[in-house]
Order: sequence, then structure tokens, then C-alpha cells
Amino acid sequence: MLPEHSVDIDVDIDWPVAEQRVLRFGYFGQEEKAAIRLFLCNVSGCLTNCQIYTSVSGEDLVAINARDVAGIQMLQREDIEVILISSVNEPLSRGLLEKVAQQARCGLRIGEQQKGLEVELLMREKNLRWDEVAFMGSEAEDVDVLSQVGLNGVPCDAPVADLIAAKYICQRPGGHGAIREFAEYILTLEKKSTSQVHQNRIDRAHF
Repeated sequence: MLPEHSVDIDVDIDWPVAEQRVLRFGYFGQEEKAAIRLFLCNVSGCLTNCQIYTSVSGEDLVAINARDVAGIQMLQREDIEVILISSVNEPLSRGLLEKVAQQARCGLRIGEQQKGLEVELLMREKNLRWDEVAFMGSEAEDVDVLSQVGLNGVPCDAPVADLIAAKYICQRPGGHGAIREFAEYILTLEKKSTSQVHQNRIDRAHF
């Protein structure tokens, strides 16, 4: 068994590590295969830390992490479309959402209905299946979408309901590199999946 597929439990702190290994590799060391074409991500709680700052002139401001922007670009270089998605109760104004999407250099979908319905509509527009979509959520209403997409993740400070539904829990909180971490995880799965397909073809050729 490979070291990353096992952990010795000697003290209490080993339990969270063991839990993360199971979430990442499964009980039998098998990772899920990723064939992701679209990555959807919440703005507040994933790309930002949910804090809104006010300038002296009264303008609302938010901060985004350069590591997260780099993670978005990593996915885009692998032909995975990235779209930020907001909820109907989004605290950020439309203008600020558009500015954030521009800074992050990705698409934006401003929610006008329940998020699950919004995602289904988007998938129909792009002719995608659930298993071709990855989603990073950070709100209690995200559980439905998290449970249906092919690959999901949440920041470590997401609501308990999201943490329970998540297949991957980032070590970083929202707005502090969680998107970059999840992007690396997606690409790692894709690389291993491609490698496995190649190996299977070799094995069949020599059977």
C-alpha cells in the first residue's frame, strides 16, 4: 500500500488526517475519475472570504487571493471552463461581482433563482452532464448541487451541511487559496485518470 493511502493512528490528531485520506482516495484506495469540462464556484465564501470593506468614499471593496486566480488559470489552460456563480441572496452588488469576475479572468453567472435550477439551466445551455461538472460551494443551499456534480469541494470553513456532502474538503478557508487547492486536486485526478486509461490500453494490447 502506498504511503498516501494509509495513516497510523496513534494520537487524536491522526483522525482528521485519516478522514481526509478516505475522502480523497476512498476506502479501497480508488480515486474517482474526473472528466471535468466546467468548474463552477461560489463568489462569496470561495473566491472571497465573505468580508466586504468600505472605502473612505463609501465604495464597497472585496479582496481576492492571487493563488486562487492562478488556480483558475490552471484549469483554463487544461480547457476547463470556469464560471463564478452567485446566489439570489448574494451580498455583493452586480457591479462588484462583475469586477471580481474580471479580476479573476473567468465567466460569471448571476443567480436569479434557486442555485440547483440555475446550474441545471447552465448545463442545458452548454450540453453538459452532471459528471462533467465540478462545483465548489460554501453555502447551506449548495448541498443539492454538491451531491449531484461529478466532483465537488468546499473550503474548510464551509457550513457543516456542506462539509458532510463534500467529497473533498480543502485545508484552506475561502478567500485564502482554497480554489487553488481544489483546482490542483481536479487536475491531479484528471492526470491519473488519463494515465490509467493509457495503461489499460497497453495492458489490452499485450493481453
